[in-house]
Amino acid sequence: MNRRRTTCPQLGQAIALGCGALLAGCGAGPSGDGFESAIFSEVRVIGSRGNAPGQFVKPRSVAVDRVDNVYVCDMTGRVQKFDPDGNYLLQWQMPEIERGRPKGMALDHEGNIVVVEPHYSRINHFTPEGKLVSQWGTHGRERGELSFPRAVAIAPDGSAFVSEFQIVERLQKFGLARESVQVEIRGAGHGPGEFNRAEGLSLDATGKLYVADSCNHRVQVFDGDGAFLREHGGPGAASGEFSYPYDVRVDEQGRQYVCEFGNSRVTVLDSDDQVLEIIGGAGSKPGQFNNPWSLALDSRGNLYVADSQNHRVQKLIRREPAPEFQLSSSPN
Repeated sequence: MNRRRTTCPQLGQAIALGCGALLAGCGAGPSGDGFESAIFSEVRVIGSRGNAPGQFVKPRSVAVDRVDNVYVCDMTGRVQKFDPDGNYLLQWQMPEIERGRPKGMALDHEGNIVVVEPHYSRINHFTPEGKLVSQWGTHGRERGELSFPRAVAIAPDGSAFVSEFQIVERLQKFGLARESVQVEIRGAGHGPGEFNRAEGLSLDATGKLYVADSCNHRVQVFDGDGAFLREHGGPGAASGEFSYPYDVRVDEQGRQYVCEFGNSRVTVLDSDDQVLEIIGGAGSKPGQFNNPWSLALDSRGNLYVADSQNHRVQKLIRREPAPEFQLSSSPN
């Protein structure tokens, strides 16, 4: 695939867009006028800008537990928990934030909440109540060490895929004991199996790994043993193109949801990488985004978006029953 090379934005930088008026308070706000989607019936807003419980400062990661509670980490170094209706439940503070804030969340095979700390090169597993039950990672660039980990995906057997960047561009697959590395895919570049700031990771129902290769503006797909299968995307704003995809999630039907930081939208593709629809665009209304960072799917197929520069999380509520899709070549 031919693609032009572009410069990746530095951490903490954002495309300058006004946040506008946000829906305030804890819990879910009403759906916005003008929201259109064949997949989702409405959108609800959780949170607003601030440091109080239920508020956020640049939320960057989101995860959902086995009973559909929602967890959000932001630039305050907090992890906040909400019920499925968006009501605030509790929070805990990461113990160290001097070097940098957490980024990257997942659910592990035991139902714990996984939180990545890139600047500490470590990965934490918390109970749903916020108790730290395990922590692993040693800083370095050698096999088995971690260098600015960005995201983690936990397989049903407990093995962990981790993306890294800056000192070394790579993916590693750690065994359950974490001392053994089963797969290492390493190399900076633009070719298959090479990376330029790999960010979000997602495993599908068959064990294939999807990688948001953000500064290459593409998604790469590997099998569970690390063999390259395919890629799709390329830099741009047209249908099927991406601008800094920071996260990807795959649902049980194999549909892909790609969170685009640069285009401030979510692109939905089928299992053959064909675009089904494009949701959002730059703005502050419900259903619009301002540099979204992360995605999570709950058990009902609802999609959560960490809408970072709007300082909120948006919940896109799945239509019932699931629709039959028509291919779409233009955004809503």
